[in-house]
Amino acid sequence: MSTFKLDPALRAELNQKSNWRGSLEVARDWTLVLSGFALSLLWPHPLVFLLSVLLLAAGMAGFAILQHEASHRSLFASARLNDWVGEYLAALPILQSMPGYRAYHMTHHRLAGTREDPDLVMTENYPVSKASLRRKLLRDASGMTGIKSIIGLMGMYAGYWKYELTGKVTRVQPAPRNLFGYLSVFVSNNGHIALLWQLAIWAVLHALGHGMYYLLWAAAFIFVLPVCMRVRQIADHAVVADQLSTNPLQHARTSRATWLEKLMLAPHNEHYHLEHHLMPTAPCWNLPKLHAVLEREGVIPEQNQAGSLLGVLRKATV
Repeated sequence: MSTFKLDPALRAELNQKSNWRGSLEVARDWTLVLSGFALSLLWPHPLVFLLSVLLLAAGMAGFAILQHEASHRSLFASARLNDWVGEYLAALPILQSMPGYRAYHMTHHRLAGTREDPDLVMTENYPVSKASLRRKLLRDASGMTGIKSIIGLMGMYAGYWKYELTGKVTRVQPAPRNLFGYLSVFVSNNGHIALLWQLAIWAVLHALGHGMYYLLWAAAFIFVLPVCMRVRQIADHAVVADQLSTNPLQHARTSRATWLEKLMLAPHNEHYHLEHHLMPTAPCWNLPKLHAVLEREGVIPEQNQAGSLLGVLRKATV
């Protein structure tokens, strides 16, 4: 299948950025976070705590996608606003680094469909056995993945490991000379701001008389977010038509997400991942328009379409 060519005028329309629309996307995720805490503050009950954790994880999943959008400079028309919001209001609250992510993620787009794609290791072995997938999801839900990610992200802030989101560990060379050197790199990478975000969240809750509710935030990050991220990774690139084709129509998937999947797994139209690979600079709110064009033209391989993200898990197991 040849690469589909978009009409230049349509491409220009789909590439239009918007400061006000980007602001709405950011407001969505912070509303989820504030709502998650507010529910438990107003109605302290174990079931409400669970709902709060899920809402906080949904907000965090949204922050991860906002960081992704900002890495492509598609979240705002203003480049300065794009980078500032992507780093300080999306990446750092969830211990991420937008500049680090941008460098890593651009490599993924540049090398997608090749053996050199750094993300290939996360999906190339699918389909796996049902038992294997259960073990992966149990590791995520047990907190093992989340705790490892915290350790890894702190090490990456400090310049001990290279920025990587696949679980691979690569030492930075040359390494900082001593503890002061690592601290200097940590600060230059805004690691201290990431920690200050955690302190600020606790401080606000403490001022409201419920500092322990920070544990809701920690639980969302450690136990729920890793599950969301794994399911999304599988849905985006596993068991597609041809992982080793440089054609986005072949190596990425588009899914019709349910409302719950859009909340927890694929916020900001992330489930239109094939469309994103075809037009990486198109803002997330324009991806449904692009999907409609591709669907009308009939150019998406059947293997790269799904009725839901969770439905892909059935294709990803044997």
